[in-house]
Amino acid sequence: MKAVLGPRGNLSFQTRLKKFMWETLYGNNPNAFVKEENLLVPERYLASYMGSVIIGVIQQWLESGGKESPQEMARILTTMSVNGPFFAAGLKK
Repeated sequence: MKAVLGPRGNLSFQTRLKKFMWETLYGNNPNAFVKEENLLVPERYLASYMGSVIIGVIQQWLESGGKESPQEMARILTTMSVNGPFFAAGLKK
């Protein structure tokens, strides 16, 4: 994973990964958490934001030696994704 997400990684892999994540979590999933009719921003921007955030956090984790467990990383990503960065930074209750 570090080889494709590292500084010399393949950008097309990151693009495909973002597309896969969006389609799996939100796209054509009838039980999707996000419903198209509820979106406040265009889908393409939300998909790009979410995918970039997840990839960026995973890259940081790999670059710092992967000290946190996968379960801890899942908790970190969930906290930031569900509650937002302002909540994670302690700026919003």
